[in-house]
Formats: sequence, C-alpha cells, structure tokens
Amino acid sequence: MQTDPDFKIEQFAIAARGELSPEIIGRRWRSVQAILGLATMTGSQMQLGPALNLICDVAAAIATFDSACVYFWNEPQEKMELRLQRGRMEHTPQVPWGGNLLHFWVTQQATPLLIYPGKHEKADLELKAAGAESALVVPLFVKGRVLGSLQLFCIKCEGFTEEDAHLLWTLALVSENLLTREQANEGLLRFAFTDYLTGLRTRGYFEQQLDLEVKRSDRKGEQFSLLMVDIDHFKSLNDNYGHHVGDQVLRQVTALLVKDMREVDTVARYGGEEFVIILPEASEQEAMTVAQRLRRAVQNFNFEIEGLQGHERLTISIGIAVYRHDADCRQKLIEYADAALYAAKSRGRNQVLPYSQLLVEQRKEVS
Repeated sequence: MQTDPDFKIEQFAIAARGELSPEIIGRRWRSVQAILGLATMTGSQMQLGPALNLICDVAAAIATFDSACVYFWNEPQEKMELRLQRGRMEHTPQVPWGGNLLHFWVTQQATPLLIYPGKHEKADLELKAAGAESALVVPLFVKGRVLGSLQLFCIKCEGFTEEDAHLLWTLALVSENLLTREQANEGLLRFAFTDYLTGLRTRGYFEQQLDLEVKRSDRKGEQFSLLMVDIDHFKSLNDNYGHHVGDQVLRQVTALLVKDMREVDTVARYGGEEFVIILPEASEQEAMTVAQRLRRAVQNFNFEIEGLQGHERLTISIGIAVYRHDADCRQKLIEYADAALYAAKSRGRNQVLPYSQLLVEQRKEVS
C-alpha cells in the first residue's frame, strides 16, 4: 500500500465544537439523553473500571461499533494501561510510553479522530488488529489533561460520522467530572474494596458491581450469569489443621479462580470460604463451561500446605443463576444461585448445578 507522502495526522482530526447544534440535538435526542444520564452519575461513588464501563455503555447508545477498548493512565504505577476491551481484537504493539498508536495520536491532537483506511499504513495496521475498516477515537480528560482514550471500531469502511464524533466529544467533556473524581478515589476505593486475606474484591464491591450489571443488562436487554462457589469440607480443614492452614487454602483457591478470567468479570470473596463471580453477557451454557473449568482446576490441584507433609486435595461446589433467564431482580438472582449451590453440596459436593435444572427437578417432584 502506498501512503500519501503529504499525510498529516490532522487529516483524521474532527474540529471539536464547544456545544452541540440544535440540529444534532433534534436528530439525535436519544443519544443526548444518554449523555445527560451519565451527567447525573458524576456524584456517585464507584471505581474507575465501572466508570469506564459506564462511559462505554453510553458510547454504544451514540454510535454502533463492533469492538472497543479504553486506554487510561494508572496513577499508582505511573503507566498507561488497557483498562477495557469489548469484542475481538488482537493486541497491538504499544508505543514506548504506553497505549497504542491511536491513543498517542489522540493525545497529541486532544480532539476526536475519524480513522479510515488508505491514508496511513500504521493506521491501517491498527484497524487490521481490530478487524475493522474504520475507527472513532475520543480523548478522555482529567482536570484538562488527556489521560485516556475511548476507541471504537466498526467493520464498515464508513462506520462513523462526524455527527457521532461531535456527540462522543460531548460525552468526553461530560465524563471529565466523573473520571476526575474516580481517578482521585481509585487508590482509596481499591483499599476499601479489597479483601485483606485473598486480595479479591469484597462483598461490598460485589454488591455494587451487581447493581451496575443489573442496570446494564436492563438497558441492553442481555443476560449475565452469577456463580456462587464454596470450598467443600472447609470447616473440617480448619478444625483439623488450624485457621492458618485454612488461610493458605483460601489464597491458593483464589489464584485458581482468577486465572484466565476476563477483564470484565468480577471475582469476590462473599464470606468465609464462599466466593461469587459475575460473568457479564454470559449465557447459562457459557457459565457452565467456566464453572466446570474452575471445578476441575481445584479438583486437580495439589494444595501445598506449610507445615504439612505431602499435598492436600480439595473440591468446590458451584451454583449458577442467570439474570433475565432465572431471575428478574438482584435479590432473586443471589437467592437462586445460593439455592443451586446448596443443592450441589447436598448431592455429594464437587458439582456444578444451574438453578434452571434445580427448578425443572422441583416441578417434576410436584407433578
């Protein structure tokens, strides 16, 4: 491919407007409403990850895209990180100071970029990595500085319009208050929402994230799955060997639970030897696949216990409930996943049981 020798990055840039025109507001009122809805969230308390997810959800109400990612500055580690990814994308090489090339460009321009093929070979490589023919990249601000980028990709060559860019620019401006607050609180909230023993999220964080996932699923009309996980015979382990051994087991089980999980999944300690896992946009069958993988991983693992000779073998039981399939509210979802877990343990443990199967069996018993 021949690249235009006179090419400048500015050719991708869209001149940002201070305000939306009445014409755009009239044509795209639903998109404007979504942005206004985000504005009402700027006083809420959430971690940076959920805040970025929320921004991406609003972007989906503005423009149609096939995949997306968000790069954002990690203040404690002083580096740029890929914080969110949706859809299938290859990992593109990072520029030396973090982020990908599109992030670097939008940082330099501090304005939306409409990326289309045939103008720059490196831009074409970024599109290819995303499996896309066009991209819309918007800077994300904190206190007037570009600390992140929202990158949307479409398989159509002209998947985005300048009108989309202007609306997403407005979204970025509205998001600044939210991101400024959440970035400032990220370290504090990470400490408050982290279980000291396992390093997992706490029950409080799980409940907050579950509320967000319910709202997101209601908006998008999609399912998500909840897994409740319990270590079998954990009380006997504590009674026989002491709580220090139980603590070692909890940490080793934690490592197995978080391994190979997606960025969007939430793994939290619910209490004692019980864990909860939120799998966004996961059907019952997909949740079963994940749950069986976790069950086998624990069953086959040789737990090394300090002070004991040899290895200990353990198992877990898992109950599954699916939002919008089994339950229509968060409380029922928790209750149904817990009921499935209790039934799995009562049937001999080391099992995975979805609530839907339990319900079918209960109905057969009644009839």
